[in-house]
Amino acid sequence: MPVCFKTTASMTLLLTLTACQSLPTKEKSSPQVQSIFAPSSASDPLNVRAEADYHFIQGDVLSREGKPARAIEHFEKVAKLDPQSAAVFLRLSSEYQKVHKIDQALLSAEKAVEKDPKNVEAHFTLGGLYSTEKAYDKAIAQYNIVLRLQPKNSDAALNVGSLYAIQKDYKKAEQTFNSLLKDPSFELPHLAHYYTALMRLEQKAPRYEMIAENDFKKSLKAKPDFDDALLSLADLYMHQKNPAKAMALCLEFQKKEKFNAKVSDFIAQTYIENNDMEKAYEQLDYIASHSESGQDAEMKMALILIKSKRYTQATEKLNDILAKSPSSDSARYYLAAVQEESGDAASAIREYTQIPSSSEHYPEAMEHAAFLLKKQGKINQALALTAKALKTNADAQTYIIHASLLEGKADHVGAAKTLEEGLSKFSKNAELRFQHAITLDRLGKKDAMIAQMKKVLEIAPDHVQSLSYLAFTLAERNQDLTTAEKLARQASALAPQDGYVLDTLGWVLYKQKNYSESVEVLEKAHQYQPLASIIAEHLADAYLMHSQTDKAKAMYNKAAGLTTDVTRANKIRSKL
Repeated sequence: MPVCFKTTASMTLLLTLTACQSLPTKEKSSPQVQSIFAPSSASDPLNVRAEADYHFIQGDVLSREGKPARAIEHFEKVAKLDPQSAAVFLRLSSEYQKVHKIDQALLSAEKAVEKDPKNVEAHFTLGGLYSTEKAYDKAIAQYNIVLRLQPKNSDAALNVGSLYAIQKDYKKAEQTFNSLLKDPSFELPHLAHYYTALMRLEQKAPRYEMIAENDFKKSLKAKPDFDDALLSLADLYMHQKNPAKAMALCLEFQKKEKFNAKVSDFIAQTYIENNDMEKAYEQLDYIASHSESGQDAEMKMALILIKSKRYTQATEKLNDILAKSPSSDSARYYLAAVQEESGDAASAIREYTQIPSSSEHYPEAMEHAAFLLKKQGKINQALALTAKALKTNADAQTYIIHASLLEGKADHVGAAKTLEEGLSKFSKNAELRFQHAITLDRLGKKDAMIAQMKKVLEIAPDHVQSLSYLAFTLAERNQDLTTAEKLARQASALAPQDGYVLDTLGWVLYKQKNYSESVEVLEKAHQYQPLASIIAEHLADAYLMHSQTDKAKAMYNKAAGLTTDVTRANKIRSKL
């Protein structure tokens, strides 16, 4: 389909929803309820009727209370007491749908049709369930039965046309919709035009887009406040790369009609996508002031303020949201993020740590709080936070941060164990596996590290750090330098301005005794990282082997001056 309809349901969903609208949701008072039952036992009709009425009423009450599973238990008992009641099987079908037991819902609807072949609701329900299961021919058959029983049932006719369109039988679909539109008594012409437009777009030919546009306009003419048609037309204009036309359409609708949340949200989202944040903010403010629950709009307003670095206003907005809804984890998380960005670490930590472990923001909140505590030198407090997160609600990054905190305490064994636990849950996370490889290297397990780096590259072939790290390791070991060069060149192609990645390539070339290219690459690396002692030393080594003695001396002196490690500085100077 050439257009992605963000704001409207698919034909299949529309069919299902239409079908479900006809499902019985409540029964009348007890005397009328009784009349739908025929006693199943002639020997004791009064007791059977009384017991059936009792279970039916209990099922109805539980259904109203939102307890479909328990309601089903009572309706099933009614069905056993009165197996000829179509109404009971219809209720069972409705309740089974609520608990997503479609097979049983379908079976119950089929029984309802069997018990009462002239029951329109039963046929309509069965047609909707067949549609859900994509048994379109069976669904069409049920809706046609409805039309024989009620020739003016426009919902059934619309569903038949939509099902033909889904089956790509566009000729029959068009005939069905046109037949409806020619009927002067037809009360839903806007839907017929709307479904026709959707059908045209399903045909995936540019020439049908103009026809669809006209049909959407006809739908809006028939029902000016039909927002699904309006938004589908706006989406069509967006697909045609004419956002100005889409916006003009929606803004005009907004002027004429009362507040419409979907249309207003489309306008705001379009402004955001076009990076017109001022107009987006105004539109979101309009939504917040006209909606009973404008919290989503207010949250988007806060995010716009954050993006614009208007932190004071963002803080005020987020505090307003929290005052109205103290349990808003999103508002608290972004408030903490603003405080962190503003340098108020204490407030940020306080807000981050108030986010409950059940929140989707919890792992990141604990990671940020741990990072801030680490900056303050409070390693043990940071570890306590991440340790708690690991037991409750953690992502791969939580394991990485906890391991890095342990590394900071020189607990390489504990770090490795943490990362291994993380890999047991997030085995396909390349960054987690990369950090584990580095920890293995620190433990002196070179072969295990190399094996792990190779696994990283199996998961993420363009993982620059792994490519570079593995290439450098192979070069240091003078092992498989051809592979090392291939890895290093791949890494440098992906990160051509990363001094350390270029240093790896330069060092691999040095090991291959390609001193001329080694100097060229290492000079670039030094330009990008002029304060990196190791890069300066490698460049000095290359200069020396390339017979550029004066440059080598100068670069050795610079490399020695750039390190704070006295032993390393003396080792570099010894080369002089």
